[in-house]
Amino acid sequence: MSSFPKTILAALAGSAALAGAATAGGYVEPVMEPAPVVVAEPVALPGNWAGGYTGVFLGYGMDSAEFGDDAGQDFDDDAELDGVIGGLTGGWNFQSGNWVYGVEADIAAMDQSDSIEDSLTGDEYSADLNWMATLRGRVGYDMGNWMPYATAGVAAVGAEYDVDTAAGSEDDDNTMTGYTVGLGAEYALSEQWSMKGEYLYTELEGRFQRDAAPSSDVDHEMHQVRVGLNYRF
Repeated sequence: MSSFPKTILAALAGSAALAGAATAGGYVEPVMEPAPVVVAEPVALPGNWAGGYTGVFLGYGMDSAEFGDDAGQDFDDDAELDGVIGGLTGGWNFQSGNWVYGVEADIAAMDQSDSIEDSLTGDEYSADLNWMATLRGRVGYDMGNWMPYATAGVAAVGAEYDVDTAAGSEDDDNTMTGYTVGLGAEYALSEQWSMKGEYLYTELEGRFQRDAAPSSDVDHEMHQVRVGLNYRF
């Protein structure tokens, strides 16, 4: 037999042996490595802050009242008033993309009072704050459930001024007006409910009109921290 047929026979025998080995061990499926899973960073989607709302708030305020009479006398000390403030609020928001802007009004009851003594005459002056109202614009940025904002507008406060002298006492009711600015943040608890916290700085000017003595201008510098709960509709 020539060498060529021997070579063919040897090749066939080797193929048969390999086929038998594969059949004996079964088919082995190749192992595929799983593709890496890429987790996207969470993105704060715009919420829906547009529309009207109403709510309640509670806070704490401090006020420094400076008396200066028409005779040119400035008192040595300022009256330092502080206490709790609470009331009702309402407003309306508009939204364009992530920007939220609108108007808000509130009215609150307060009971803050203090008195100082005129070092020259011994007369005792006192100031008592009874109510406060503001009308403010707001501009916020929608961060999903969160909305930080800035606010500014006008404020009015009802005050009563008194003076006790050796000859008797006088009092005068006054409505002070001025401006207010502040910063805050609101958090959406659900589609309707949200809570907020804010700080307001307010400057006001009052007038203590006396009958038989120099009247006084009273400058007020107020700081307030408030927390509130709003219902959006």
